[in-house]
Amino acid sequence: MPIRPVVLIAILALSAGSTDGLCFEPSISSRAPSRANAGPPTVNGVYIYPDCEGEGGCPSGYWRAMAPTKMLATGSPAARVIAVLTPGEWVSVQTIETRIVPVRGVARKRFNGVRAGAVVYRLEYEGEGFSTYWIASKSQSWEEELPIDWDRSVISPTMKAKLGLWVKVKRDNGQIGWVHNATFECMSKLAGDEGCRD
Repeated sequence: MPIRPVVLIAILALSAGSTDGLCFEPSISSRAPSRANAGPPTVNGVYIYPDCEGEGGCPSGYWRAMAPTKMLATGSPAARVIAVLTPGEWVSVQTIETRIVPVRGVARKRFNGVRAGAVVYRLEYEGEGFSTYWIASKSQSWEEELPIDWDRSVISPTMKAKLGLWVKVKRDNGQIGWVHNATFECMSKLAGDEGCRD
């Protein structure tokens, strides 16, 4: 047997059980952070929490507009306005996204099993003095008074326009669009609003 095929067969046999020597582009979902203090999952620096911030969130499926409210074609600040909700108009909630920029901090001393010097990220506010934090590639719920030195960062106006509460809604006429930082009634039973839909 010529030498070249033997070398080729040996290389293939050695690499058959391993992908270490192969070059390929993994999908986004398979790109897990490799560092223990890697930040939370973000899209262009924005973390998306699938609910409203605060106690109880906003689990209700139908919200009532309190003021004229612009409805956008997409969940982007640059999207075109496709309608204006009128005060008292009901919408069916399709998707809720609270978009925030995680705040990075460093633990001053050991607490709750977190070592001094560990990198921590503050995420969404849960209510009653509790927030969600990202540490060592997982989320934790803690009270807000923690021995952490938080970074001071400046958020650009362009980034600020992307943040806040974004909600995809459906009108009674079937039209679907997005609203941003709008004021509604009946978002949660905790609000105490009257005449809410189930």
